[in-house]
Amino acid sequence: MAIGGVAVLEDVLLDVVEADKPTRIYEVTSKAVEDGVNISDHMHERPITLSISGMILGPDAWTRLQRIIQYQQNRQLITYTNRVIHSGMAITSIDTNHGGDTANGVKLTIKMKHVRRARPQQVRVTSVPPAIASKAQGSQNAGTQQPQGTAKQFNNKESDTRIANIARGFSGGGTGGGGGGGELTMIA
Repeated sequence: MAIGGVAVLEDVLLDVVEADKPTRIYEVTSKAVEDGVNISDHMHERPITLSISGMILGPDAWTRLQRIIQYQQNRQLITYTNRVIHSGMAITSIDTNHGGDTANGVKLTIKMKHVRRARPQQVRVTSVPPAIASKAQGSQNAGTQQPQGTAKQFNNKESDTRIANIARGFSGGGTGGGGGGGELTMIA
């Protein structure tokens, strides 16, 4: 909540907010038809973005800036409170300006995006329509199918020796394979 007209980013006070600009976008899909005209048939909301320009001032300015950076690094969803409350926001970028006109503080621009999370739900199916039930009864699990005629088979002694040398090299006991102490499982 804003304290005495000061904006708050989760639990960090922002001493000066020059602007906070929310952006709401609705995307409209378009499909081309034969006459060369696009038909718009659907509209959906994109996540709200928020840009905050302001300053953090005082002897604890660096500590408060580090706290905001920590929110971003931890991917924490936070709440911004000023005139309007924006919750469930993720910090996407932090731009800072440490110029001479802000002694004992920092100018910053923070960009955030609202995060909507999907929630899985379980649904109990009590009855299945007859058309779907008959299709399900007719299907069988065929198991994993092995492609035919694509693998080259090694049946001669020279190939078996080459594979054994590669295996020894891979496990660290010779030359030729990968020589890295890894594990090789041979399937007969």
